[in-house]
Amino acid sequence: MAVAAVLTSACAAVLLPGTAQARPVVDTAGAASAARTERVSTTSDGAQADGLSDGASISADGRYVAFWSAAPNLGADGYRALLVKDLMSGQVTRVPGARTYGGSYTAISDAGRYVGYGSGSRYASAYVYDRVTGRITQANGSELSSVDSLSADGRFAAVTVGSRNPSRPARLFVRDLTDGTDEQIDPLQTPTGRPSVSTGLLSGDGRLLAFATGPRSGAYDIFVKDRADGTVRQVDVPLDGVQDDRRSRLAGMSRDGRYVLFDSASGNLVPGTTEPGLHAYLRDLRTGTTVRLAPAGVSAVAVSGDGQKVLLSEEDRLTLLDVRTGVRTAVGPAARAIPGSVTRGGEAVAFTSEAADLVPGDTNAAADVFVHRPG
Repeated sequence: MAVAAVLTSACAAVLLPGTAQARPVVDTAGAASAARTERVSTTSDGAQADGLSDGASISADGRYVAFWSAAPNLGADGYRALLVKDLMSGQVTRVPGARTYGGSYTAISDAGRYVGYGSGSRYASAYVYDRVTGRITQANGSELSSVDSLSADGRFAAVTVGSRNPSRPARLFVRDLTDGTDEQIDPLQTPTGRPSVSTGLLSGDGRLLAFATGPRSGAYDIFVKDRADGTVRQVDVPLDGVQDDRRSRLAGMSRDGRYVLFDSASGNLVPGTTEPGLHAYLRDLRTGTTVRLAPAGVSAVAVSGDGQKVLLSEEDRLTLLDVRTGVRTAVGPAARAIPGSVTRGGEAVAFTSEAADLVPGDTNAAADVFVHRPG
């Protein structure tokens, strides 16, 4: 049974594990639908931002979006400010004290109560903000640390800690924000024993952690650790069991921890991969099968909470792929996004774009944060 799937055009096919016949890929970019796009990076009264905004993540229910902005009318004061917008009420609130010079990821819990981020006037440290109580908890006091992801309820935070010393590898921790304890993910516990561990993505219950470890001759591999029993499984598993020196990059994990989204330049993950370059893959940890989602040049960006919708990027264009039906939906041009940018069922996607024609009245000549709902 074939498990590779390649999306090359509207007439290409997706062959998923367990299907007897490939389904045609349907490009809905020009189709009439109830799809709509709204601009998120505005003030509470709807005025457009007078500076760029980016780094958006969206809550599982699609109500809240966390993002960074350099716009003075959104609270930036020479540093970027961190905002959370309630898409139901339109209210925009600033995370107190959060600031950064450049771009940074954001992470938001499923109900939008907790926001994880890296903040600092020079070197960032990792924090988690409780929007209900107003409490700010330092998730890691090390410089160059940031929150990669949060568990669904916001209890656990995956934190990557970098170093200004190139000879010191990055480290990865999971902080329990309830009892204040840390679990360091030891690279020596992985089957390949890499010296550096980073990019931690948690399952909804916080039990499973997907992460990248490397370098191995300049390459990184992807693993998932079960924090309850300590077992570690490799995600980018070669068909013949022979590792090559081509890199993989972690992009997302479904909330139940079953599906892991990643890019890889390895040519031996699925049958028939002869085209050089990075390819987007989805690994089903339950069945042990890997599906190639797109040809080279199309990168994986994020996956929905249920693992059934995948956000892909090709030449700065974002598309949302339904892995069950093969239907692709255009999201936005001149666009970029981060892990955590797709809702639980793929009903909405948060992204950044420089395009000025996505919504009426976009005249600020700056990158904005948008939410697209495919309909």
